[in-house]
Amino acid sequence: MERKLKRLSFGEKLAYGMGDCGANVYVAMAGTFLTGYYTDTVGLAAAAVGTMMLLARIFDGITDLMMGALVDKTKSKYGKARPWVMWTAPLMAIGLILLFAVPKSMYGTNAGLVYAYVSYIFLNCIVYTANNLPYNALLSRMTLDVHDRASTASMRFVMTQITTLIINAVTANLIGIIGWTGCAIVFAIVEFIMLVWCFIGCKEHIGEDESGVVKTEQVPLNKALPALLKNQYFYLQALLFLVLYIGVVANGASTYYYASTVLGNITVITFLSMASTIPAVIANFVNPTLAVKYGKRKTMIAGAILMIIGSIIIGLANSNIALAIFGLIIKGFGMGPIMSGVFALTADVVDFGEWKTGVRSEGLVNSCTSFGMKVGIGLGSAVMTWILAFGGYDGLAATQTESAVASIKFAYGYLGAVCAAVCLVLILLINIDKNIEQIQKDLEAKRA
Repeated sequence: MERKLKRLSFGEKLAYGMGDCGANVYVAMAGTFLTGYYTDTVGLAAAAVGTMMLLARIFDGITDLMMGALVDKTKSKYGKARPWVMWTAPLMAIGLILLFAVPKSMYGTNAGLVYAYVSYIFLNCIVYTANNLPYNALLSRMTLDVHDRASTASMRFVMTQITTLIINAVTANLIGIIGWTGCAIVFAIVEFIMLVWCFIGCKEHIGEDESGVVKTEQVPLNKALPALLKNQYFYLQALLFLVLYIGVVANGASTYYYASTVLGNITVITFLSMASTIPAVIANFVNPTLAVKYGKRKTMIAGAILMIIGSIIIGLANSNIALAIFGLIIKGFGMGPIMSGVFALTADVVDFGEWKTGVRSEGLVNSCTSFGMKVGIGLGSAVMTWILAFGGYDGLAATQTESAVASIKFAYGYLGAVCAAVCLVLILLINIDKNIEQIQKDLEAKRA
């Protein structure tokens, strides 16, 4: 007999957030410091690094689809998605260490670029895919309650934003003490512990019987794919992830260069990170209440508008750190509802697909949105490095040209405004909220 679905406990929400904190240890370190490590320490050309990251994402699209189909076919007593968090935890830790362990003998050589390709593809395209795609699918299998999902997603992003803040605050000093590889080893251990915590503390309540065993329905690809293609919101959701992460990653990756080159002090990364992260944390604390009152869509629209305004102010700031921080604060308040809302929205897209076609495919839906997210991550890094290359940035030069400095300022500010404006248009087109109460009622009745 299937157990009646219940609201998630605080402990389950905390454990779910730990899963993203673990993955975000890698994402935060790589997003802010990896391109700087490659260009300024390993001695790789900025354009070569950007091209590598983009090409890796093409392969990533293949592994995303394979992983989505694999999740839909996974059958274990722990469910479809949850076991993958545990299975990939040690590989996530190993991959992070390898990423920041380019042998010194390879610095500034083609061998160093090959090493970067292999380690980057291993972690991003294989291990991270096998970890993060099932993790994102897990939320849609923990509960059908949309408000519970919204509060869980908000708590998740409060935790990940704090994780990002800590990583950005301690990494620069930690690198000075124990080096790049030593820093990666410390973070890898923390990452592993967080992922194990997520596995232990979360449960897939959909399909769970009285004994706690999860009974899953295996959905073949030839059944899931036609159903997915009939889900109009899946296309818009995938595009939303793509554009959002181009803006987020381009800004994060350019932070290192903005602090070191435009402001002339790499340690101010901590203050820049705090300026955007703390408002985002505050926004996520109140976002569940606002989402219940106004709906996810309206809170996300407001968030996109704040991101546009904040990014424009950052672009106007040039080297005025006070004005840049003011823009980051406004942008941070907008990031809160956007980042928590977009992942909760994915679970709604899964529900909509089942409601419309009768086929529930958490794996394939999340593979496509994950593909959008990770292509966005790759494009964000690539676009940022291409902008730097266009401006003539040279990581080994003692001083940078005016065009190089201008390119950094553009990547850090106005590029975010463009991406946020496109996100706003996509959010306006995604209107699941109008049917969400009926969808939830019908799916709960179906399972009863």
